[in-house]
This record gives sequence, structure tokens and C-alpha cells, in this order.
Amino acid sequence: MALCLKQVFAKDKTFRPRKRFEPGTQRFELYKKAQASLKSGLDLRSVVRLPPGENIDDWIAVHVVDFFNRINLIYGTMAERCSETSCPVMAGGPRYEYRWQDERQYRRPAKLSAPRYMALLMDWIEGLINDEDVFPTRIGVPFPKNFQQVCTKILTRLFRVFVHVYIHHFDSILSMGAEAHVNTCYKHFYYFIREFSLVDQRELEPLREMTERICH
Repeated sequence: MALCLKQVFAKDKTFRPRKRFEPGTQRFELYKKAQASLKSGLDLRSVVRLPPGENIDDWIAVHVVDFFNRINLIYGTMAERCSETSCPVMAGGPRYEYRWQDERQYRRPAKLSAPRYMALLMDWIEGLINDEDVFPTRIGVPFPKNFQQVCTKILTRLFRVFVHVYIHHFDSILSMGAEAHVNTCYKHFYYFIREFSLVDQRELEPLREMTERICH
């Protein structure tokens, strides 16, 4: 019998969502609006469009945090099957290999295992979205001038999680009965990044054929 995603998520405390929106804030209201649209059954292409009168940086911020939470959970459900042995290199099939680089430990692109790459990625994103200088939550505090560039980097790296999961762990998705859930999350993510041109087209190439099939 296929596992219920909610049961899997409840058991895995390591990859639970780690960022919330404060009730009463504008971003919390935007988040509720976005979630209501998702649950209403509207076409996902329509759901991602900027609501009239809303600030684009706020809209992007809400979605970046939400996608981080969702993708973090998706990877968490199959983290036990993504090991140093099974996935010694962070890759998307034989043609695509992703190397890690940051401003601390890995100043030059480093070839890492998939689980190590994922752990560094989630910690890096969490650090950014909890940084008030990057994702300000106080009323009247503006976003930094490079905010969308930062979000592009976050979303580009999150897309690589989808690449690895779909290509290397699709059997796990199927065994958990999670295909429909993961596909919906991917479609939502894909329509959003395309709507605002947030990820370079070349980065999308590893999943191009699948995307053409499910995002028609």
C-alpha cells in the first residue's frame, strides 16, 4: 500500500518546514492568498501571476520560502535512499553534474555526494531566508537591490533538487504514491519561475522532455 505523504512528513523531523510567515504581516496575507488560490483548483499558470497592486518582491519572497519548505520535504521523504553510496555525486543522470560553491567552506566548485550537497543547500537557503538584510520582515524595510538575483540563485539550486529526485529517485516517488503530489509541486514551481524569468532556460534542460509532457 502506498504511504501517505503526510505520514512520511510527520515521521521525518529533520526535513520539516523551517520557515514560517508571521501572522498579521503583509507577507502572511500574501501567503494565505497564494494558498487559497492553489486550493481553489485554479490553473497553476493563473495562480502564479502577480496579484493586482501587490509588490513583486513580496510575491517572489513568499513563493521562494514556500518552495523551499515544500522541496525540502519532498527530498526529506527519500533522503534515506539518497546516500553517499547510492549517490556519490550530485547529478542529474550521466550528462549533468552539479558542484557546490559558497562563501565559506567551498570557495571553489566542489564535487560532492548528493546528500552532502543537499544538506549544504538547505542550510544555505535557510540562512538566507532568515537573514533580515536579505528577506526583511519588518514593515517599511526595503528589499536589497540584488534581491531577485539572490532568489534566482536559490531557485536555480532548488530546481536541481527536482532534477536529482526525478532522475535518480523516481522509483521512491512511485513507491510512496507521491507522484501526483511531486508533479503538482514541480508544475507550480516551473510555472512560477517561467512567469518571472527567474531561472535560465539552460538550467531547465535536464527535465525538458518531462516538463513538455506534464506542463502542457
